[in-house]
Amino acid sequence: MSPDEQRPSTHSDDQRSTLSRRQLLGLLGGGGALAGIGWFAPEWLPDPVTDTLTTMYPDPSSNYVWRPPVSDEHADEAVQRLEETVERATVLASQVDFDTIDEDMRFHLRGSPAGGHLESARDKLNARDRLQHATTGLQYAGETIGYAKVALGEDDPEFLVERSRELERTTDETVDSISEYRVSDPGRDLAYLYSVERLLSFARINIGWDRSADDESNVVDDYSPRDFAAEWGSHLQAKQRIRTARYYREQYRSGLGDDPRSHRERLDDALLGILAEIDRYPTRDEMRTKLEDELDLDQSTPYGAARWELFTLCFDNDFRYIGDFERDLTMKHLVDSAQSLLARQAHEFALSELDVEPEDSDYDSGRSFRAKRRAMHEFRETHRELDSHFAGVVASEAASRIRGGDVGLEIGDGVPRWQLRVESAVYYFVGEGMMRNLGDVVDPLLSAENSR
Repeated sequence: MSPDEQRPSTHSDDQRSTLSRRQLLGLLGGGGALAGIGWFAPEWLPDPVTDTLTTMYPDPSSNYVWRPPVSDEHADEAVQRLEETVERATVLASQVDFDTIDEDMRFHLRGSPAGGHLESARDKLNARDRLQHATTGLQYAGETIGYAKVALGEDDPEFLVERSRELERTTDETVDSISEYRVSDPGRDLAYLYSVERLLSFARINIGWDRSADDESNVVDDYSPRDFAAEWGSHLQAKQRIRTARYYREQYRSGLGDDPRSHRERLDDALLGILAEIDRYPTRDEMRTKLEDELDLDQSTPYGAARWELFTLCFDNDFRYIGDFERDLTMKHLVDSAQSLLARQAHEFALSELDVEPEDSDYDSGRSFRAKRRAMHEFRETHRELDSHFAGVVASEAASRIRGGDVGLEIGDGVPRWQLRVESAVYYFVGEGMMRNLGDVVDPLLSAENSR
């Protein structure tokens, strides 16, 4: 029998719970004992201890393996913009007679306009964190302005429709400015191009009212105060996202060599190739039918829980939907599709490594731990081998999978512990599988032959 099978259990599955880090260190006698015992022999320890060891084992530092750097100057400009917006929102809200508005509007007008994001933006030392809080805060502060406009009788839907169109034109101009996908260093430049397009796609999602009009007029007849306020806030957030996208674009341009070449045709071909590879796999609907009808699986066993979690993580359909907000964003579509292909490729690998059978009734905590340890080893080695910004961009989805495996073990109250363990292991093995195949997706776009 294996050590896992020999180890007795003194707790029912429902009674097991994850220990706190302080409790664990006290139990093992400090960090040295934790490293010496837990890292190498989790099967020797009780399940609650191993569950905690799993969550404590190092993760990727972020869901984003690489992103363009953010300067203090760019972040501080966004924070200043938020400060000015909050000040304007505060002045407008002070002019509202609260006795004349309903409770919903009072709720939005009497609180902090930025929802605490201004204070966070001021306090954070990291420029990227300040930028993130400022960008989010602009949505909230803009909504406060919108509600105040409605309460003061100054709501003008035609103004918002026209501003939507102006923002749309600005976004399209920015997309057009990089549409040749000029590249001198593919590992660097493709990552920047993706980062620009990703932000522009978010900005387009923020811009809504122009698309809601059914005719050529600038009138939106049917809207609520909530609609008006949300759109006002979305516009301010879209403006900031466009500014940051252009800031990334300037970084991209400043690093281009003397003789950059257009990669547009090459990227189109690569995208078609990736989509063709994806078409060799079952569709999401086909996989659902297999699990529901052919295998008749639910999540009441480790095998069923594993198969359904694999279905969720490996067979998305998001990459197939190219809405108006992603038009002409070839680089973003390429990365999204590459990540979807890697997830499908990881399916069979993860199912095999999970080693679960339909008759199983438990899933040992040591197996989840070892799955995470393996995934992190593969992540580090592949990241070291494929050391480029673009490889980091594509690897971000694998990083988020590995990081996501801890969530259930940390907060999974009310769910059998075996289910949390097997689902965590699914995350770890999918992340490992994606990293194992990363080079096959990335290398063709970065090779010397393709960069000529």
